Amino acid sequence: MFRKKRSHFLLATLVLGSLSVSMTVLAETTQTSEVKETSSTIVGDTVENDLDVTTDLEEKNQPVISEVETKDTEVSIDLEEVSESEEAVLEEEEEFYYPSNRSDLEPSFRTFAAPRAKAKNDNLSIKDKNKPRADFIDVSSHNFDISVEEYKIIRSYGVKGVAVKLTEATSYRNPYAKKQIANAKAAGLIVSTYHYSWFKNAAQAKAEAQYFAQMANELGLPKSTLMINDLEDNDIKYREGHTENAKAFESELNRLGYSRVNHYLGLHWIRENRIDTNKLGNEKVWVAAYPFTPTSQQQHTQYGAWQWSSKMTFPGVHGVFDISSDYYGSYSEQTVSKPLPPQGNYISDGRYVEITKKNYSRWSSFDWDFRGKTDEIYGKTFQARGRYQHLNGSTYFSLYDNKGTWYGYLNADATTVLNGPQGKYISDGRYVSISKDNYTIWSNLNFSSKKGMTKDVYQKTYQAKGRYEHFNGSTYYSLYDGKGTWIGYLNDGGAKTIPNRSGVYISDGRHVTITKKNYNTWQNFSWKVRENSSEVYEKTFVAKGRYEHLNGSTYLSLYDEKDTWHGYINISATKVGDGAQGAYISDGRYATINQKDEILFNDFNWKERKSTNEVYEKTFNTRGRYQHMNGKTYYSLYDSNGKWHGYAESSLLKFGNGRQGAYISDGRTVKITKKNYSVWSNFGFKTEKHNTTNLLNQTFEAKGRYEHFNGSTYLSLFNDKDEWMGYLNANAAVFEEVIEK
Repeated sequence: MFRKKRSHFLLATLVLGSLSVSMTVLAETTQTSEVKETSSTIVGDTVENDLDVTTDLEEKNQPVISEVETKDTEVSIDLEEVSESEEAVLEEEEEFYYPSNRSDLEPSFRTFAAPRAKAKNDNLSIKDKNKPRADFIDVSSHNFDISVEEYKIIRSYGVKGVAVKLTEATSYRNPYAKKQIANAKAAGLIVSTYHYSWFKNAAQAKAEAQYFAQMANELGLPKSTLMINDLEDNDIKYREGHTENAKAFESELNRLGYSRVNHYLGLHWIRENRIDTNKLGNEKVWVAAYPFTPTSQQQHTQYGAWQWSSKMTFPGVHGVFDISSDYYGSYSEQTVSKPLPPQGNYISDGRYVEITKKNYSRWSSFDWDFRGKTDEIYGKTFQARGRYQHLNGSTYFSLYDNKGTWYGYLNADATTVLNGPQGKYISDGRYVSISKDNYTIWSNLNFSSKKGMTKDVYQKTYQAKGRYEHFNGSTYYSLYDGKGTWIGYLNDGGAKTIPNRSGVYISDGRHVTITKKNYNTWQNFSWKVRENSSEVYEKTFVAKGRYEHLNGSTYLSLYDEKDTWHGYINISATKVGDGAQGAYISDGRYATINQKDEILFNDFNWKERKSTNEVYEKTFNTRGRYQHMNGKTYYSLYDSNGKWHGYAESSLLKFGNGRQGAYISDGRTVKITKKNYSVWSNFGFKTEKHNTTNLLNQTFEAKGRYEHFNGSTYLSLFNDKDEWMGYLNANAAVFEEVIEK
C-alpha cells in the first residue's frame, strides 16, 4: 500500500502532486468534457485463506429475533494476516490495493503504484464461486451507456443496486448519468448516487453539496435517494479537517432535504487516521479495499458496505465494474418504512473480540432473558458473528466460541475488538526448543503462507518474544533466533519451553575430533573457560550430549577414553567421525614401514588386512589419518598405483621428507656396474651430481638408502674420502663386502 514513510512512493506523490496543482485549477474552471475514469492501485502482500472453515450462522438455542438472522448462512472465518514486530503491529493494509485519483477533471499519472500483475491485468467474473457477496455495482462516465438489457443481465446474477456518479467538484457532470439511472430503474435495480469530492474546507464542502443536490433534483431523484460523498483523491488526502468537512457536506445535503448521506473512503484513509469514521458513523461508511486474491471471506463488516474489486465482468455486458457487498441494505434494498424491533436489524459482522470487562450481563434475547455474566468468560476470545445497533444506543454482539457454541448477546462495551482470530499479541520472552519435526512454521496467522517446517530446525533453540492465544484454541509462538531474526509463528505443540538460552540437553554419542585451534572448551554456559582447543588439538572425544544454543551454535559435551569430562565446545571446532577412530584428517605425507611382525588393519573393528612383513621397508602415501579415542594415530596407506594397503598405527612408520620415504641406515659397499645412470643431488631429480659412465667399476659406501614411493631403492653414496657422491638407483650397482675401517 502507499505509505508516507516509503520514500519512493512519497517522492512520486510529491512530484506528481506538484505537477497537478495548476491542472486542477484549470480543470475546475474550464473542463467540461468527459475524461474516461481509470483506477490506480498499489502493491501489498497477497492474503489467501489456508483454513477452509465455514460456520453456520443459525444461532442454536436462542429466540428468533429477526428474519435475517435466522437464515442458515455460511460465513468464512476472517483470518487476517499479522506482520510481526516488537509491538506486534498489525499491517492489514498490506493485504489490499485501493482506488486512487479516479477524477474526471484531472487525468494524470497515478500517485500510487500499480498493483501486482494478477490484480492489475486479470478481470474477475461474476461466475467465480470463491468471491465475496456481489450486492451492488457503481458506474460513472467510463461505463458509458448501459442498456436495460445489460442491467437485467447484471441483476440476474444477484446484483440489486447501482451507485451512479453524478458530479465532481463544482464543474463536472456525468453526461451519461440520466440514461444510466433510467435504464437501471427500468431493470429493477435500486439507484443511489455519488459525488467525487474536492473540498478542502467546510465552505467548499457546502458548495459541492449544493452542486450535487442540484443535479439530483434536475434528474428528478427523490429526496429519499442515498447520496454518497466519494472522498478518495490523494491530492487532498494529507490535508487536515476531513471529518469536519465531510460532516459539513452531509449537513448541507440534509438541509436541502436529502436525509440519507453516506461516505465512500479507501481503507488506507481510515488506517492512516485521515478521517474519523466513528464520528461519521461506521454504518454510513462505504469502504474500498481490494484483496489481491478475493475469496468468499466477507471483510470489514463493521462498516456499511465494502467495495472489494474494480475488475468485475458480467457475461454479455460490456466493460468492467466496481463491485461491493452491502451490509446494511442501504445500497441494494428498497427504503420502505417498516417498524423495526428495538434492537434493529441483524448485521453480519465476523470480527473477533476479547471479553475485557466483568459484571456485564449476557442475554438470551432482547426481552432481556438473563444468560450469564462476563465474569465467567472474562479474558476469553469469541467471534461476533453478528451485531445489533439497539435503540438504547448500545451495540450488542452475538457471540460464539471456536466450537460454534452460542454465548448470547453482549454489550460491545464489555469487549475489545481484536485484529483477527489470532487474538492480541502477548509479550512472552521464554526460550523454547523445537521438539517435533512435523509442524509448519507460518509467515502469518491466516495460515496462507508457510515459512518453513520444524524438521529443518528440529531441536534448535529460539526465543518466543511473544505469543498469540488463537481463537482455534491453540497458542502460537512468535519465534526469534539469537541475532533477532524472526523465524515465524509456531503452534506451541511443536516446541517445549526451557529455562535458558543454552537449549535442552540432547543425548548424542558421536565421536568427534578437534580440528581447529583457538576455540575454548567451556566449564558452563556462563562462558567460564575450561581449556583451549590447542591443548586437545586433533584428539578424539565422544560427545555424549549436545546443546543447540540460542546463538545458533551447537555445543558438544566432550568425554575422553577414560570418561573424563573436557567441557563444552562449539561443534565448528570439530569434525564428526564414524566411530571411536574419530574423523578422517587429510595428511598426504610419505612414510616407510619400519617394523616387522605387526598388523595393518582392514577397519576399526580390528580386522587384519596383512602383516607388515609383506610390506616391510616399503614407502606409502599416508593420504589420511585418524586420531583414535585410544590415544593412538592410524594412517591410511596407499601405494604408487593407488592401491590401499590398510590402516597402520604410527609406531610402525617412519616419515620421510618426501616421496623418497624415510632414511634407512645401511653401510654396505657397492660397485657401479651400469653406465648412463644419474647420481642425483636431490630427489627432485633435476640436478645430476655425477654419471655412472664416469664411475663405472668404482666402489663406494652406501651409508644409507631410501625405499622410494616409485618402487626403486636409492643409495646414498660416499667415496673413500668420505665425500658424498649423491643418490643412485640401486639397479646401477651391486653390493660387495662391507668396507672394513
